[in-house]
Amino acid sequence: MLIILSKSPAAKNYDSILEIAAELAEKGERIAVLHIQEACIATTSSEHCGRLLKNKMDVYALKAEVETRELMEKLCPNVKTIDYGQWVNLLMTDHNKTVSWTS
Repeated sequence: MLIILSKSPAAKNYDSILEIAAELAEKGERIAVLHIQEACIATTSSEHCGRLLKNKMDVYALKAEVETRELMEKLCPNVKTIDYGQWVNLLMTDHNKTVSWTS
């Protein structure tokens, strides 16, 4: 499952999707989390990234969004930056389910 986060980590209900993802990961579901737009801010938090990695989730950030926000030097070490083509590949090839968290 690919989870696409677009809201700031300060947004209401941000942790809800991560809790659901953690439960699914514990049951053996392969989870990847892609951070776009304001969610890229979360990829600079070792607490946030650690939580995802602890649950064996792949952590991605859209490179163009990270660069726009001047966050490249602040990214957690295990965050993989991807371009738009790689995003399409995640959607079309790597994951059979997608959830977009926009609220």
